Amino acid sequence: MSIILDPLQMPLWGSRLIEASAGTGKTWTIAALYLRLILGHHQPDQPSFAPLLPENILVMTFTRAATQELKERIRERLQEAARYFRHPEQIQADKFLEDLLQDYPDPAQRQLAAWRLSLAADAMDQSAIFTIDAWCQRSLREHALLTGSDSRETLLQNEEDLLEDAMRDFWRQEIYPLPENLLEAMLAVFQDPGKMQESITPLLKKAASLPVPTLTLNDYLSRTLEEPRQQLQALKQRWAAHQEDLRVWLLQILDGPKSPLNGRKYKTASIEPIFQALQDWLDSAVTINIKSDKCQLLCASHLQANVNKNEQVTPPESAHVLETILAELDLLQDAFDNIHKQLQVHAAAWVQQRLHTLKAIRHQLSHQDYLRRLAGILRDPLHAAPLIRRLQSRYPVAMIDEFQDTSALQYQVFDAIYSTADNHPERLLLLIGDPKQSIYRFRGADIDSYLRVRRLTTGRHYILDKNFRSSAALVATLNALYHGAESREPQGAFAYVEAHDKAPSGSAPHPENPLPYWPVQAQGKHWQWQLHGRPGSALSIWAAEQELNKDEYLHYAAEQAAESMAQILADPDSGFSNDRCAPPAFRRARGKDMAVLVRDRHEAACIRAALQRRRLRSVYLSEKDSVYSSPEAHNLLLWLEAVADPENTQRLRVALALPLLGLSHQELDAFNREENVWEEQLANFQDLSRRWRRQGVLAMLHHSIHHFGIARRLLQQTDGERRLTNLLQLGELLQTASATREGPEALIHFLREAISVGHDQSDAHILRLESDAELIRVVTIHAAKGLQYPLVFLPFIATYKKAKSEAFQIRQEGAAAEIIWETEGSDAAERARLQEDLRLLYVALTRAEYALFLGLAKPSSGKSPIFNQSAIAYLLGKQRHDADLWALLQQLQDNPDIRENIQIMPLPAEVPVTEITETASAPTTTIPEYPARFDKNWGVASFSALIRDLPASPFTPAQRASQGPAWHRYPPGMQAGTFLHEQLQKLAGQGFATILEPDAGARIQRDCALADLSDWSEATLEWLRAIVQTPLLDTGITLMHLQHYQSEMAFWFPSAELRSKELDQLCRSHLFPQEQRPRLPDRVLHGMMRGFMDLVFVQQDRYYVLDYKSNLLGAQDADYDALHLRAQTLRHRYELQACLYQLALHRLLRQRLGQHYQPERHLGGTLLFFLRGIQGPQRGMLHLPADIALIDAMDRLFAVGELVS
Repeated sequence: MSIILDPLQMPLWGSRLIEASAGTGKTWTIAALYLRLILGHHQPDQPSFAPLLPENILVMTFTRAATQELKERIRERLQEAARYFRHPEQIQADKFLEDLLQDYPDPAQRQLAAWRLSLAADAMDQSAIFTIDAWCQRSLREHALLTGSDSRETLLQNEEDLLEDAMRDFWRQEIYPLPENLLEAMLAVFQDPGKMQESITPLLKKAASLPVPTLTLNDYLSRTLEEPRQQLQALKQRWAAHQEDLRVWLLQILDGPKSPLNGRKYKTASIEPIFQALQDWLDSAVTINIKSDKCQLLCASHLQANVNKNEQVTPPESAHVLETILAELDLLQDAFDNIHKQLQVHAAAWVQQRLHTLKAIRHQLSHQDYLRRLAGILRDPLHAAPLIRRLQSRYPVAMIDEFQDTSALQYQVFDAIYSTADNHPERLLLLIGDPKQSIYRFRGADIDSYLRVRRLTTGRHYILDKNFRSSAALVATLNALYHGAESREPQGAFAYVEAHDKAPSGSAPHPENPLPYWPVQAQGKHWQWQLHGRPGSALSIWAAEQELNKDEYLHYAAEQAAESMAQILADPDSGFSNDRCAPPAFRRARGKDMAVLVRDRHEAACIRAALQRRRLRSVYLSEKDSVYSSPEAHNLLLWLEAVADPENTQRLRVALALPLLGLSHQELDAFNREENVWEEQLANFQDLSRRWRRQGVLAMLHHSIHHFGIARRLLQQTDGERRLTNLLQLGELLQTASATREGPEALIHFLREAISVGHDQSDAHILRLESDAELIRVVTIHAAKGLQYPLVFLPFIATYKKAKSEAFQIRQEGAAAEIIWETEGSDAAERARLQEDLRLLYVALTRAEYALFLGLAKPSSGKSPIFNQSAIAYLLGKQRHDADLWALLQQLQDNPDIRENIQIMPLPAEVPVTEITETASAPTTTIPEYPARFDKNWGVASFSALIRDLPASPFTPAQRASQGPAWHRYPPGMQAGTFLHEQLQKLAGQGFATILEPDAGARIQRDCALADLSDWSEATLEWLRAIVQTPLLDTGITLMHLQHYQSEMAFWFPSAELRSKELDQLCRSHLFPQEQRPRLPDRVLHGMMRGFMDLVFVQQDRYYVLDYKSNLLGAQDADYDALHLRAQTLRHRYELQACLYQLALHRLLRQRLGQHYQPERHLGGTLLFFLRGIQGPQRGMLHLPADIALIDAMDRLFAVGELVS
């Protein structure tokens, strides 16, 4: 018997099972029990724990999102309780906290409790709340000495690619070397690698550890096939001796004047193909089956059974021989079938072993691998005990949330640590879940483990009996539905009571029912559903009066559901009312209040098409849809191929014809007729190609969307928002992938591979919600679990998929898996299908807050998978009372407890179409105005920003030399200059002297090729070697001799309302005051000044800034004398740049050296290093010594924004 849970009284020791039906406050209960554990609260007559910290209370659930929600909910609850315990007179708390406070009457105790609660709330970031997968991985790593875990191992998020590699390895290493006769036998089982993967994947998923093959495939086939092949050949030889005899005899009878055999079955034209099939069977050495299902017609018994009246036929011996051969062939087929199954196991075991090897080579493990390893250690009698003691000490309490979704292996781990059956008083294992919502069998969820725990915890079951999700009317309706099935059906509401148990009586479920339905009480909903100005029904059912096939049912039900939603949204009097507040409140129904729950994408497409006909916007949410499977992924692939190689005319034409651009036939034809139009598009794609290489794929894609008006065009289409979202998501995925892939071609290859398999190595490929606007949600029932919606539509709830018998079952005993083939008959499979469908139905029905809308229909034939064997039919009593659909609905409506809550309507064949305007589906909202309370003029400036729009000085561009040293011949311009700076930056990191090493030329040659400067590799090497050996100061110090330096040092410092003309005036008055130079454009610098210094170095306790300049001043060394260097510096205002560098260095040294800093002693100034003048009179060096007065003035100017005398 289950106990209604009182969170304050429940014993917190041993092993206990909490069954939390949908909407009954499971998370609130977990937080309440967590709070008691933090306080060490217990009842006087119960075993107790000392107060615990969050890091000692293990809470496990199944998704990362759920762990975050639990952390936040528990943190909030702890903070609320701490405040209440400190000031109970100032805070209004719920009954649980009020009653808990009474157990701490002493004020000092209350303050201590408040301190513990507050401390725990602050420590929730270190709490032990994990997904089961994450906890297994963490436990193995934290206890590496006990578990033997390798610190190099990393998590493999998705092993599909690795599995495919292992499959191919099997094909190459085991199948290709087979001799021809064995290869034919193997190909009869696995036609190709794809078929093999399809065949053995179920085995790999279900069997944790298959027995490792001891024989090669060649040896295995040779041994196992020898005897059955000999038997097959014997049968064929035997038949070869008789076939012609039977053929001649039968054709003589049929070609005679009057055949004594049934003329409808025995004709020459129909008999010849049978003999041809027999001959083909004889001709093949490996074929087992005869490719004709009419061979029995040639057997003696069939010939005698088909003799015409008053006729006699005596079949020849060959007809009797054939009958015997066919019977023996059936037995032989069973033997070959068994060999084929063992071949599947052999292949699966080989691939599994190879997969383990590939993971070991890469030091990677999947989530399942971590779980299996931990389970294996806990089973090991030599190593389990120390680890169990360590885990019990670390986590004396464990709460397993959503326990119904655990796998058998996960339960084995928990049970090994906490021993469910022992009910130990010094530990607590809380298993929290709802078996009625166990719907993830395809992911490994094992409801049998839940039911086993239920038996082990008999007497320690607790239930939550208050529903906080749904309205009172809806709760009462569902209670009546399930209580009716619980009392009516011998197997209970969820078909789990064994046939020999008697039906229950009264309100309580049968005591032997392992999966009972307990009625719940409505709690907490003050709002009511209102339809067309009147109270709306909690349950509305549309039922077709005529019999329908599945396609008709899907069409009619979709149209009716969509029309009902359209009418609700169009009606200003349909919505939600609350009469308990003053004044009474009302809110119109909106699109996002509605959810349509479906089984699959086909049902989703039906309802979305019906909604679209009414101009109702919807979004389809599924757990497994990948953006790589969308049409936009293929379109983007073609687009990227054209952008990567715009000179490829064919690729470019394909890209221009994509639906993304929406060009008309006339516009496309213009590319053939008008050369200037084609050249314009070619230039566009060349620009995109440059953007991709310089700024990244995402920047290129964003520019494409804006430049070609793709967003505007897509958003004019009904599904445009979905398509644009897909495009942007793909761009982000590609940008992330580009971090580990070099160049456009590698990224294109990545996208092509992701499209082919439908996913990548992360979960980021799952389709995103395109908008959180007023959209109707179309959600798979599996994805809807844990969610709730005001109005839930189940138009296709009468469909079901017929059961398929499992080909095999896995019995996992310890580390080895035993495979049991075809042990489950069709009746058992059908019952298992019904049980799962009933749980899925429960999840669907309990998502609603106010109202449910169901569509039902009778099948047009026994083969139509509609209603009769469905879960909803079982719930309504179809299996118990073989009644008509409408009779069952009438019985439901006659129930006095819920008569007022149900509305039953016919499902019409013709449904009107109500088109909805945007204003009807989405209520008008006023955009809030936010007053600007931030500094609008704040920004980031730099030297480049300061000199932007600098007035140009008239000068004649210098000519480079055609002969002579490399630095005079080297091409001018930004590309070459940037490349040279990058090389010097690399050398700073490697050591400047490395450029003199013999292999430096190869490195430079490679870098030049990447920078499109292949012809200049020798010149680059020559120049760099000269640069690092050029003296920087009169002391003779060179770059290659520097000991203490920092390359590319970044700096940031604030500026406050500083006008550029004041900075310009200050610089002019201190540096070259008599010289002319362009004036700075008038700007206000307010925010931050930033920059990068090429090199900062220390020489003789003085700090210098070295700034590389690759400017071309002339073709001779004399062009780089002091006069020319100074003129070039002033023309480009490099002296101002040098001042900014000195100010940044001054502030840094002042901060780092503190009271020991002496500017006159430590500041050495700025060296402008004109790299092309290394053999000139000044060695290319213009030294601007530190002007302390100038630096101090600039320091004050940037601080206050104006000159201070």
